[in-house]
Amino acid sequence: MKPTENLSRDTEAVADSLSAMMKREFTSYSCYDGYLNPSDPTMVTADDRKKLVDWCYGVVDHCQLSRETVASAMEMVDRFLSMPSNSADAARVRNEALRDQSKFQLLTIAALYSSIKVNERVALSSELFSEICLRSYTAEEIEAMERTLLNGLSWRCNAPTAHQVGLSILSLILPYVDIPEVTWGFLMDEMKYLTELAVQDYYFSTQRMSTTALAAVFNVFNDTSTKVRRQAIGAFLRVIMECFDFDDSEQINAARRRLNFLAKPDTQEDEMMDDEISLESLEESVETIKASNSSSSHPKRGHEGHFWHEKDELGHEQVVSPSSSLRDISSEKQDSSLHFC
Repeated sequence: MKPTENLSRDTEAVADSLSAMMKREFTSYSCYDGYLNPSDPTMVTADDRKKLVDWCYGVVDHCQLSRETVASAMEMVDRFLSMPSNSADAARVRNEALRDQSKFQLLTIAALYSSIKVNERVALSSELFSEICLRSYTAEEIEAMERTLLNGLSWRCNAPTAHQVGLSILSLILPYVDIPEVTWGFLMDEMKYLTELAVQDYYFSTQRMSTTALAAVFNVFNDTSTKVRRQAIGAFLRVIMECFDFDDSEQINAARRRLNFLAKPDTQEDEMMDDEISLESLEESVETIKASNSSSSHPKRGHEGHFWHEKDELGHEQVVSPSSSLRDISSEKQDSSLHFC
């Protein structure tokens, strides 16, 4: 199976899906402020949370399940602990989980137990989960905590993940760039790896999934592409930022630096990258796109440049550039029939 078969070439459908996922970030699955206070010694810590994420990864790896299930589980935990409680029972459990490592652990176990039922083709029984936990919690305790968790979340347990958003972004780029299948496979694996790292880090629990996804995609192309290809794809990504309701460039850059630090611990977290996004660079990208489309007298750059050759319906070869494709997207984003922006 080719790596790109996991991406969609139907850009209109992908755009609709991405818009829907991002809308849910502002409604059903809003991002709340952080729930941990490092200055309070009575509270659980970000390190406690990371250890539980690592434990969850170990469980799904052993059971040959998707690591994305862990992302869904931790999103449920983070949202439950950060959002206003909707009942006295939820408020009690929230306060206990924030100050009792055992309760925090039980909450995470219950979230993983529930997430597997929602996202996987198989379900693990509460009795099996109790055995996995070495009988630290009974099956009844896990089921009771799951009910409290789901009630506290108003049964909203299917939030989009950063990996899902990242695949949508890559799908929007796919039709317009010439990259070998093996390279696409590597890029997709790296993007998945970065989003998995983000789940471990408490910082990203306070960020929108779309911010994490876009930061991961930017970093992957920055680390693996040639300068010319990086510039071309960077232009795509900046226009995608304009077309959809992503966070501003400052937020994206902060997430990029954090991901870079997680992936390369030897680097400084605040180390600047050579292609950090700015409002000026976004405007320059749009202007570059417009200029590229208004002057097409030199369409003879190779695959490492901005131009590719395709055949029309009559078999005649024509020159296609990602800049012209983006121009079409940008100019038609008010067209409701396109549903891209």
